[in-house]
Amino acid sequence: MPLHHYQVVGRRLPTETNPAPQIFRMRVFAKNEVVAQSRFWYFLHQYSKMKKSTGEILAINEIREKNRRIVKNYGITLRYNSRSGTHNMYKEFRDVSLTAAVDTLYQDMAGRHRARFASIQIRDTKIVPAGVKALKHAGDETVAAVKNGNPKQFLNSKIKFPLAHRVPRASSRVFKTTFKAQRPTTFFS
Repeated sequence: MPLHHYQVVGRRLPTETNPAPQIFRMRVFAKNEVVAQSRFWYFLHQYSKMKKSTGEILAINEIREKNRRIVKNYGITLRYNSRSGTHNMYKEFRDVSLTAAVDTLYQDMAGRHRARFASIQIRDTKIVPAGVKALKHAGDETVAAVKNGNPKQFLNSKIKFPLAHRVPRASSRVFKTTFKAQRPTTFFS
């Protein structure tokens, strides 16, 4: 089941001493709304002394991408608990949407660091610019905004992908046959 991006808004229950309590808003990545609420209360309990029995959820909204057809570079700041302690980390991914990049992050953290979903806290997400906008001027040299090597190799505007194994297809269904008299040529130089 893919991840969804939720905005959860909640607060402490109003009392006579505090009729208008402070409202908290959090962006959470979860599989469904129930898990998003659970993550909201888990993180909010760490930051302030509030839990589900003493608070209420005001709204849950799913945040959707406007355009999922353009590939972007995403920078994600996270904190995770390992067997030896708590670590902060910054990772970059190249994907068509933020939820897909976060899903890739969870898979990457599970593979490289054995970090489970429950032990990862996403602190911040941002779009890292690519191309001409990505270049920062640091003194005499120009440095790319993308830091990590894997997304950096795709920043070149003249990048080419070879078509190594091309199988010719019939131009229409009339010319399609199961058996041919000669083998197809799949390598073109």
